[in-house]
Amino acid sequence: MAEDGALSESPGQLGFGIGVVGPSRVGKTSLIVSIIADAPRVLAGMPASLRARDPWTEGAVMRRRNELDGSVKAGSFERKALRGTEKEAYYKLALETGIAGVSVDLTLLDFPGWWLSPGADIRRPEENWRECREFMAQSTVLLVPVDATVLMCSTEADHHRAAPELLKIAQVEAVAEEWATERQYADEEPALLLLVPMKCESYFADNGGSVDRSDELFEAVSKSYSRVRDVVRMNAPHAQILYCPLDTLGCVELGGETAWVPDREDGGLQLSAEFVVRPPAEISVEGAEDILIALCRNLAEARRAVQQEFANEAEGTSAEAAEAAARRYGFMTNVRMWLDGTRAGLKADQAITAARAKRIQRKLEHFEHMVDELAARPMGPRIREM
Repeated sequence: MAEDGALSESPGQLGFGIGVVGPSRVGKTSLIVSIIADAPRVLAGMPASLRARDPWTEGAVMRRRNELDGSVKAGSFERKALRGTEKEAYYKLALETGIAGVSVDLTLLDFPGWWLSPGADIRRPEENWRECREFMAQSTVLLVPVDATVLMCSTEADHHRAAPELLKIAQVEAVAEEWATERQYADEEPALLLLVPMKCESYFADNGGSVDRSDELFEAVSKSYSRVRDVVRMNAPHAQILYCPLDTLGCVELGGETAWVPDREDGGLQLSAEFVVRPPAEISVEGAEDILIALCRNLAEARRAVQQEFANEAEGTSAEAAEAAARRYGFMTNVRMWLDGTRAGLKADQAITAARAKRIQRKLEHFEHMVDELAARPMGPRIREM
């Protein structure tokens, strides 16, 4: 069964779908691990936590954490050794405060990179691909992980020719256009595109590195993904586009041999790069906090829009108009259900007491305050608007 881009499961829960589009082996699971690993620091002093909310996600995250820890202990690892996704996978996280029944459930969809451009000799499962596209279209957030090493190691003409296919840039553009078109028809909803260069430890000097090539990296991403940015701007002018570079380990950098080698699968070139571990060999994530803040700002913006709808309805908006709005804005309807779950519950079940309704409302207000506090935090100097 396909997951919905935004699904409210109870009066105190809000489903928040995040579409993820990029090539195989770009590090999508490592991105999720980085966010979870950095969450305790980000949420320090707040009664909140970010955790996996199903056994599969927990297992996948733990396996990748062990792989990354093992690489650090081994002192080095190779880019080409990362295993690609074999089928679509829904990574399910929960941002919660410990208050029973009140949370924001984050669902990130990953799928095999080759589904973006299936070959003639192998068939893509079209039903699964349709479900993935529907999920991404319903998601207010589209996340594009970028292999920074491929861009920064492209120094020769052959490398530049190979890089767009390695990064699946044209395919990412097509998905982004479809996503932005859906956002155009729901322009009251927030829309957020995050370009996330991965494995940025070698290009910043703010997390243990000795070389600062951050401006060069930004220019490379801006140039390579300019059409992605432009197609989103044309179809969803209200969308926010952020550049969010991420250090998934922090304590590594390019070292040893970096070479472009023939790819036996498609006859092109593949990048083979070795990363070495810097002392004191302690993982130090950088950039995950900014991604979490951006998501909370997106959620807070949606909530403010819904609260304005409540105010408009109180001033005399007709029931027919409200019903039409509910049909039109799927994500906003889910936010409405989250904020107004007390009234919805009272209509559905007359046995709910006024005291219980007030308790639910207090829980929601407490959680909303936490989201607002996260959304109000300033982003780091790495983040750039595009």
